Amino acid sequence: MTYVKKVVTITFQNYLKEIFVTREQIYKEKKKIAIFSIIVNLTLSLIKIIGGKLSGSAALTADGIHSLSDLAASFSVLTGIVIANKKAKDFPMGLYKVENLVALISAFAIFFAGYEIAKDVFFGEPMKIHNLPIALIAIVLTVIITYFYSRWEKKKAIELNSPSLLADAEHVKSDFFTALVVLVGVIGQYMGYPIIEKIAVAIVVYFIFHSGWEILVDAIKVLLDASVDKDTLEEVRQILEKEDMIEKINDIKGRNAGSYKFIYLDIDVKTDSIKEAHAYVHKLEDKIKEAIPEVEKVITHYE
Repeated sequence: MTYVKKVVTITFQNYLKEIFVTREQIYKEKKKIAIFSIIVNLTLSLIKIIGGKLSGSAALTADGIHSLSDLAASFSVLTGIVIANKKAKDFPMGLYKVENLVALISAFAIFFAGYEIAKDVFFGEPMKIHNLPIALIAIVLTVIITYFYSRWEKKKAIELNSPSLLADAEHVKSDFFTALVVLVGVIGQYMGYPIIEKIAVAIVVYFIFHSGWEILVDAIKVLLDASVDKDTLEEVRQILEKEDMIEKINDIKGRNAGSYKFIYLDIDVKTDSIKEAHAYVHKLEDKIKEAIPEVEKVITHYE
């Protein structure tokens, strides 16, 4: 067999759902949901912080600061969605990493917020709950909003094949469980057991630092061009192994950029024809992006 060498760059095109006609409509729908998510997280933060201050609950106030980390994440999602839709001549591989840069800055803001909460609760003057009904109303509103909104956003994220919106839905869902911890702390404080609220605050602060750490690590990995997750690479490998036209898989690599993935393939194909090989890798692209819709480009080197 005579081998021919060629590098082909395959640009990702979104698989369109029946309810969305064009890529522009999908972009507008994602942007609308991201903006709505910002409004929801801002509302949750205000409800908790105001409720915490009026009721005297340190745990509720801390949870309000925790919601600000979700607000920062929602801003990051919106930034990524907007930038991913733009093209720049000087950036042929896209501006997707700006999303990760925003996330990196947000992580440090989250760490600072967690530090301030811990300092005030454990080393400042103890707070005493003087208005239990306000605290309970704030918590009940939080539970209702987070439960129903997270379910709705997850459904829309699946419809739109949006991993960033899916992650945002999970962030909102975490507020549901955190609110239950805060509820225990508030009741414990009101009944004269302040240590229970301190424990609740400690748990919330842990969630704050955990959220910040995850955002920080993910952002640094992407900015340093770390490989995509093993599950994605394995999924690509399974697709390739089922292809009769592929004689040998030499290498599979990938990197993240914002909400998108770039895949790099090195394969041997069973043909002497450049035209046939070129047509085949385009068909291969269809299979990869159908299985992994967040892939932006597949760069294939074949022999």
